[in-house]
Amino acid sequence: MSAQRTRGRFVLIGCGAAKASETVEARDLYTSSYFAVKRQYAEAAVQWARIADRQANSWSILSAEHAVLPPRLEVAPYDTTIDNLRDVPIAGEPAYELPSGKSVETELDRWAMRVHSSLGDWLRRPYAADQQESPCRELVVLAGSDYVDALRERDIFTGRPTALRTGRSTYRALPPKATVRFPFQERDFDGMFEQMAWLSDRVDEVAEAAVPARRSELTAFDGGYQRECATWQTDHRSVDLEGTEQTSLDAFEDVDGRYLATKQTRLEPDRDG
Repeated sequence: MSAQRTRGRFVLIGCGAAKASETVEARDLYTSSYFAVKRQYAEAAVQWARIADRQANSWSILSAEHAVLPPRLEVAPYDTTIDNLRDVPIAGEPAYELPSGKSVETELDRWAMRVHSSLGDWLRRPYAADQQESPCRELVVLAGSDYVDALRERDIFTGRPTALRTGRSTYRALPPKATVRFPFQERDFDGMFEQMAWLSDRVDEVAEAAVPARRSELTAFDGGYQRECATWQTDHRSVDLEGTEQTSLDAFEDVDGRYLATKQTRLEPDRDG
């Protein structure tokens, strides 16, 4: 991933086995340090989505239970893994053919179809009616080989499923302008810890590259400071919850002096009046 500011970047990160014991937002459900660094990378890679172009970047979670899972959706703990889906036949006759040309015959096949459909909806938001207008230009998939191989073997990122009854392609393919990347599979990592180190380095690069860009963003927004999540008007759909509310006063330590209020002077009453 380039450390430069990029609009149109969507990041899909793999879930984790260790989970919270209660229903929480998906981004907080997985408790391993491995997931934590993937989440940190995803949030850094799409950091500009909540400032200059709020529809341009996004991240989600690849889940064996839920397919593509939005990070803010509340989810209960579950135990489903890819291995639970392998070689488990679906009930009834196959109704669809995978993009690879094979029939949907197992639960793993059906999961791959769900991922395909979910990706199509997610990558085209908010332009669901026209795939040419999708904001996605780069899809970065950070997941283990068991998840990625199951999808790539079925051509989920490159083709379209077919309805066996009609012989017609069903769901739309991924946005045509989207480049799909698999950093974990493209590099010769020697295990999880090397992946985590690489991700941490990328996060540091993004943070360093963001400094001058952040200054220009603050100038464009009249020097405003923003917090991660708003706590007001949460039921107002038009409000950008990711980047609207002003932060607390303790974040103004480094504000340029010209933005600070001048000292107030108490006016004494006119004794002659």
